[in-house]
Amino acid sequence: MKHRRFVKLILFLVMIAVLLPACSGKEGSGDKPVKITFFNTSAEVNSMFEEMFEKYHELNPNVTIELIPTAVGEGQQEKLQSLYASGNAPTIMNVDPANVIEYSDKLYEFSMERETWLKQMNDGCAEAGTFGGKLQGVAYSVQGYGLLYNKRVVDSVYGEGKFDPKSINTRDALKAFLEKIEAAGIPATMLHGANWSLGGHYLTLTYACQGPATSDGTGFIDKLKDGTQKIQDSPIFQGYMDTLDLLVEHNYNKADPLVADYNKDVQNFGEGKCATFFMGDWSWTVMSTLEGVDTEYGFIPVPWSNNPDDYGNTQVVMVLPKFMAIDKSNNTTEQQQAAVKFLEWMLTKPEGQKFFLDAGFCMPYRNISDDITYNSMTTSIANYAKEGKTINLGCFSYITGDAWTETGNLMLKYITKAINRDQLAEGINSYWQSVK
Repeated sequence: MKHRRFVKLILFLVMIAVLLPACSGKEGSGDKPVKITFFNTSAEVNSMFEEMFEKYHELNPNVTIELIPTAVGEGQQEKLQSLYASGNAPTIMNVDPANVIEYSDKLYEFSMERETWLKQMNDGCAEAGTFGGKLQGVAYSVQGYGLLYNKRVVDSVYGEGKFDPKSINTRDALKAFLEKIEAAGIPATMLHGANWSLGGHYLTLTYACQGPATSDGTGFIDKLKDGTQKIQDSPIFQGYMDTLDLLVEHNYNKADPLVADYNKDVQNFGEGKCATFFMGDWSWTVMSTLEGVDTEYGFIPVPWSNNPDDYGNTQVVMVLPKFMAIDKSNNTTEQQQAAVKFLEWMLTKPEGQKFFLDAGFCMPYRNISDDITYNSMTTSIANYAKEGKTINLGCFSYITGDAWTETGNLMLKYITKAINRDQLAEGINSYWQSVK
């Protein structure tokens, strides 16, 4: 009898020994240590991501995330190319849409059925991250840009609450506005002297405003590529260059237009040293960390003609500027799955979303808390969107970093008068015809 009890006890202990490992982990080997890397091209929020990774590691001690940062103005595309060339592709990358297209054969393909959390994205976001029929880019923010204005500074000239940004609907109206500001002894505007700003953001308006459909912009670029269109023959290009000349004339950085110190420019604008700034609502991520700066801002369109009805004259840009993608070529299945789990937490869980929301990002997800109060820049962009007054920058997805670097460098030469407009146009034409 005792022998039977002893045998039963042994069998019970063996059963417990077998079951314990299966119960101790979340999914068997789910607690196996894994390290993943994160390549970030949104340089202004490097510290935000580092804090986020620390928090995630606290919650998931088995996962370590290493940031591969880039600096504002650094050759981000070249750095990514170098990582791939050396066989050290990052696990996760926060990149431009064009990068998702460029590295498509090396990227993980998401599935709305498998990664059901993706269904929390707003309408159109999945489509925006789908290229060649494959969902490989996951959006995390909606951003906008135009001519930012400091409300306190403008009110000091116009009277409190008397300035209507909708009144700036033609180039002549913009000219009168800038002249009125300067007559009051205040520098009227600021251009950030970087190729990404003037080539990636300003010049792209020339393509996007060819029409409201993405195909209008991409179609125009295709014609530039095959030589059937010369950019100087576009009245929209000529109009935007006329407007750029106006902004250059009133540029706070006129004495040194290529200084390109992003943090300093944001600070000078925030301190009210100039009234307007050609930039986007992402500026708030830096602005919110500064002391002694204003908090109330709005956006003015950048009109290219004197017809208020022309597309682009009364609208500002609203775009999904960056996507999260996962590499499958240099990263193991375990690393890819750890990356997917992290993205789910970061983008759809309150603890992860909080980092973006606190930094002033507008996230395109349905489960964002209703009590979020956005900063004035993001609110201004949202108001334009509510009124249907946004420029479709869909063609931006097909413009590589090389494009805004090369054409942006030409734009920098133009604003410093190193080349004239004809030379600028020829340089842009030559670039596009060289793209295969």
